[in-house]
This record gives sequence, structure tokens and C-alpha cells, in this order.
Amino acid sequence: MTDMAAVKEAPRLHFNDRIDMIKNKRMFTLVFPLTILLLIVFAFEMATEGQFVKGSVLKGVFDQALIIGTMATAVSFIYTTGNLDISVGSVMGLGAVAGALVYGATASVVLMIAAAVIVCVFLMMFNCTLSVVFHIKTTMVAIVVMQLYNAIISEVVGADTLKVDFKVCKVLETGGFRYGAFLTYFVVCLLVFHYTKIGRQLRFIGGNEKCAEQTGMNPTRATYVSFLMAGIGVGIAGVFTIIRTGSVGNSTGNGMGMDVMLATVLGGMSIFGGAKSNSYSGIIGALTVSALNKGLLMLGVSSTVIQGVRGLIFLLLVFLNSERPATLPSRQQF
Repeated sequence: MTDMAAVKEAPRLHFNDRIDMIKNKRMFTLVFPLTILLLIVFAFEMATEGQFVKGSVLKGVFDQALIIGTMATAVSFIYTTGNLDISVGSVMGLGAVAGALVYGATASVVLMIAAAVIVCVFLMMFNCTLSVVFHIKTTMVAIVVMQLYNAIISEVVGADTLKVDFKVCKVLETGGFRYGAFLTYFVVCLLVFHYTKIGRQLRFIGGNEKCAEQTGMNPTRATYVSFLMAGIGVGIAGVFTIIRTGSVGNSTGNGMGMDVMLATVLGGMSIFGGAKSNSYSGIIGALTVSALNKGLLMLGVSSTVIQGVRGLIFLLLVFLNSERPATLPSRQQF
């Protein structure tokens, strides 16, 4: 058989096959997110005639990315197990409310931070318990509790805002507290996720829960650990939100669930879990989401259109980079 005949008899690659070949490249999960980030920055720099790269604008992008990145790092533990919780924005908002209330009553920064983190951990563990004990899908739990938490925020805060001393927030913002807190949490997440037994179990459970159970793993315990780690990170993000704005309103945390999911997929990680999950994709994705939001606002795009643009990008990226392997049994989310 000639070489030409062998080429003619070779099966033709379909579009999906070509997409899979690209996605399976070793450097794809790093190059693809960085390329998107650079393209977005370049596009907005050209569209705003250089205004986008001014120091004040970039600082705003980075400050927002710090909050989204912390939450994206946190929920990577949940996404890794194949679960999906979109209520993290409401959880963060309620944690920030608790922190602001405690500060107003005690004027203690330490108690403010502790209150925000403890409340977020409690709420995330409550979400986990509803899912694990009562066998309700985490997505359904998130939809219900998100409405509940938003109602509590509205009832407590009302039409006013809870203020925190501006000078205190300024000291925390410029004194390196945010960077130190984020780096500490990020390093802990990195070590737990990639260098401990529990991290390996989380990835195994997300990839194939049935096989994980048959090898003696306890999915219930691992799920609680994932929600615990997420709760700590969401609480820290709530503290960052208080520091950044100096106040908490009834809209605090709104839309953050979508931003976190978008940051996750923009960072190159699947929201459906599995062996390729990691704890660091959300950082790049958070910078991209923040740059996208800021750039569209500078161009005068309405918030409604921005939501639509983010939704379309999210769907596209889920198609490109967040599929489960066809050979593994899928976890039913809905």
C-alpha cells in the first residue's frame, strides 16, 4: 500500500476531534488563559486610547481581582469534587454584613475578621449538610439558599449601608494586610490541594466517585473538607470587600457567583472536577474577569449587556475547556 493510499484510508478528523487535540496539549491550560488576558488588555487599551493602562485603572482591576481570585481559589475545592455552588456571592455578602455589624459593636478589627470568616464557614457547611445529609444536589441547594441569604441581607441592612471606619480600612488596604492574607491562604490551598492525601482524594472523587468509594475513600468527609476550605476563602474575600469599600450594602456580593465561575473557566480549569483540577487557575481568570468588567464599563456598556457578554463567554469556554472525558461516568448536577 502506497503512502498516498494510506493517507486516503485514514479516518478524517471531525471538528470536535480537532478541538480535543488542542485542549489536550500540555501547555494549553496555561497558554490559553494568558492569551485571553493579554488580548483583552490589548483590545481595551486600543479602544480607550491608552486610558485602560493608567495606574488608577489597573489598581482598580487588581483590587477587584484580589477578591474574585480569593473566591475562585476557594471554590476550586468544591468544583474539584464535581459539585457546583453558585451561592458563594451571597455567602460572602452575608459574611461581610456580619463583620461590619461586629465592628460597629466592638470597634475591633480582629473580631470583624473573625466574624466574617466564621459566618462564611458556617454557611458553607450548612450548604454542604443540606446536600450530603438530605441528598439534594448542590446546585439546587445553592439556588434556594442564595435567595434566603439575600433576603437576610436585605432585612438586616435595609436601604442603608453599614459603615466601617475609613481610616481603619485605609490602613488595612495600604499596610499589606490583604496581600499577606491572600498569599497565606493561597499557599495553604496550594499545599493542601496538590501535596496532601485529601487533595488527591478530592480530585479522584471528582473524576470518578464510584471508583473512589470502591477504593475506600469517604466522599462525604471529602465534601465537607472542600466546603470548609471554600468557606474560609469566601470569608477572607468578604473581609477584602469591607476593606475596599468601607461599607456593606444590600447588594454586596451580587453577581459574584457568576464572576467566580467565569474566572474558573477563564483560568483553564473545569468546573466539573476531575484529575486536571487545580487551585491556581482562578488567579489568572480573576484578572481577566476584572479587566473585562472594567473595560466594558469604561466603554459605556450597560451592566445588563455586560452580564450578557459574560454569559456568552462562559458558555463558550465551558464548551472549549470544561468538558468531562467521555470515558468517565458523569455526575448528574441537575
